[in-house]
Amino acid sequence: MKNNPLDTVKEIYRLYDAQLKTADMACRKYCADCCTTNVTMTRLEGLLITDVVSEKQISDRLSKKACDALPRYQPRLSTNTYIERCRSGEDPDDDQPGAKSGICPFLESGACTIYPVRPFGCRCMISKIKCSQNGYAEIDEVTLTINTVFLQFIEHIDQKGFSGNMIDVLTFLSAKPDDISPDDISNDYRIISNRPIPVLMVPPDQQREMQDIITSLARLTERL
Repeated sequence: MKNNPLDTVKEIYRLYDAQLKTADMACRKYCADCCTTNVTMTRLEGLLITDVVSEKQISDRLSKKACDALPRYQPRLSTNTYIERCRSGEDPDDDQPGAKSGICPFLESGACTIYPVRPFGCRCMISKIKCSQNGYAEIDEVTLTINTVFLQFIEHIDQKGFSGNMIDVLTFLSAKPDDISPDDISNDYRIISNRPIPVLMVPPDQQREMQDIITSLARLTERL
């Protein structure tokens, strides 16, 4: 029996949350230094949010006029497209040096108003030290690999969908499709196509440590 893709996203989130239980983290509630407008996500993650959060709450926080003025990172390549280009020896050309950010529109009094369905881009922003005290985050190499692999699988299960900045994805999903032309998609909404996994980005010295995680993720995707 096939799984609902949105249920699979939830299962992937639960699997990641289980991994975090043993992680060395300084992150706590009201620690919101990483809650910015630079979060990216897939279409399925956006649908999960719209499935739980009211249309009014989303529209109130993402009015087009307000969002157009928000500085944010808008990726030109998805995670798997970036990895595929690196694998083939191409220049990924997705650098956006000095990309500015604003405060996440879903942040209120230092807390996330959509916390249960926050995208993976938020979940994986963790640090071993307090960012507010040091001005930067610190994360170990294995956790970085885990994060990348989860991002790859989340995109893989939505390979016929799209990705983008969280604001752009939600704005696009809330718009009327009949009113959107192909040019609008690329120019106004900055949506990018998803791709299947080309190769998993796991260094040789971490492959044994990552095997159980990869097996669990593969089992989840096989049910779709």
